[in-house]
Amino acid sequence: MTRDRIPLLSKSRFGAGLQCHKRLFLECYSPKLAAPIGPAQQALFESGTAVGDLARERFPGGRLIEEEFYQHDEAVATTREVIADRTVPAIYEAAFTFDGIRVRVDILVRRRGGAFDLVEVKSSTEVHQQHIPDVAIQVHVAQGAGIRVRRAYLLHIDSSYVYEGGSYDVSRLFQLEDVTKEARAFGQRPMPAALAEMREALRHEDPPPIEIGGHCSRPYQCPFYRHCREGVPDHHIEQLPWASAGLLNELLEAGIRDIRDIPAEFPGLSALQQRVRGCVADGQPHVDPELRAALQEVTYPAHFLDFETFNPALPIYTGTRPYQVIPFQWSLHVRDRADDLSHHSFLADGDGDPREGFAASLLGAIGPEGTIIAYSSYEQTIIKQLAGDLPQYAERLLDLNTRFLDLLEVLRAYYYHPDFHGSYSIKAVLPVLVPDTGYQDLGIQDGSQASLTFMQMITPETGEDEKKGLREALLAYCQRDTEAMVWIFDALR
Repeated sequence: MTRDRIPLLSKSRFGAGLQCHKRLFLECYSPKLAAPIGPAQQALFESGTAVGDLARERFPGGRLIEEEFYQHDEAVATTREVIADRTVPAIYEAAFTFDGIRVRVDILVRRRGGAFDLVEVKSSTEVHQQHIPDVAIQVHVAQGAGIRVRRAYLLHIDSSYVYEGGSYDVSRLFQLEDVTKEARAFGQRPMPAALAEMREALRHEDPPPIEIGGHCSRPYQCPFYRHCREGVPDHHIEQLPWASAGLLNELLEAGIRDIRDIPAEFPGLSALQQRVRGCVADGQPHVDPELRAALQEVTYPAHFLDFETFNPALPIYTGTRPYQVIPFQWSLHVRDRADDLSHHSFLADGDGDPREGFAASLLGAIGPEGTIIAYSSYEQTIIKQLAGDLPQYAERLLDLNTRFLDLLEVLRAYYYHPDFHGSYSIKAVLPVLVPDTGYQDLGIQDGSQASLTFMQMITPETGEDEKKGLREALLAYCQRDTEAMVWIFDALR
């Protein structure tokens, strides 16, 4: 049974359909099944909006089509009026409908002879493959609606731009790249067939029976990620670490969806994947005999260290670049030879660039001896970056990097538990190795939320009482990260 009418498409729906026809179907007919927008996703939207608003300054004097997205027909009418006014040099959020598709163009720039340049604004620092269809569908609709598109551009952030304080220099902050050739090529060849396939999928009463896989998170995390995993095996094959799309397809073609059903002799599995398969099939953890020796390399006092950072798209400190990673907090648990444990911490107060205070306090807290234990190599990367940014501390900072033990690498090399479900993240490992522990009692649940909380804490509009609460939440979260490492280390030991 098929439907007589299908919903209109849009730029976002077209992108969803390119990723997965099932995602497109659910977005059109069952949007309530999508996961709610979380704080991190909302922050990305808000950052993108801020970048888009600032990008308009590259084409000043334009007119904004102010109607909301649900007022599309009204926005189309307003756009038509503004296009007719030749004194308006640029149009922001121009609205068009053609071929059953609605679009809003970020910036439409008037050129001589009645032509226009179409500009798509992105918060990225370069052109990505998935951006071309975004531009192509807009060119298709705008031209179909009667606009003569001269060139198509993608305007993105230039990561080499160094903020000098005050207002942003938008001529240097943004880079304009001509993607006319690529957009027209996509519009001529893949797009017509892709549109036809999407419309065919939308004509059916039921969503297309598409298996879960790598496409669920590439190029973007699907909002129906959890919904599509309801009822799948507890140990689905996608939990195989670093499984390629080719391997997953081979398993699916063989009728295998559960790791426990993978034959021991199945070709193409890496050593780690074989280990995971064996653990899941046996229901027992894998403990490599070398684990004990790896942990015995730790010298005391042992320092369990964790950093929190943020990387704003639009730099806020003089001398920094877009998306530059700025450390603002550290937590340190120190265990001495007598097994006594002490805790130290630093959290920037938001009064200016936090990097020097971060580095100086860290060097003051870590003694000259003893292993530094972190969960991944991230802390070493940040220390190396700080050494480049703060030459007065460079030698002492780089000395720290010679003392690290990566607890994550130790786990990957020597241990696996079936209840990890393919993940070695500290959030997955902790409650398995140390039952009745975790992060569920905290106001902050992960590093991305910590970054957002810090941004909120240093915003001038945030009141003092709220800042105090945010600060306490950040201190509790970062402390839990280093506590978790201590607990995991003890469980392994």
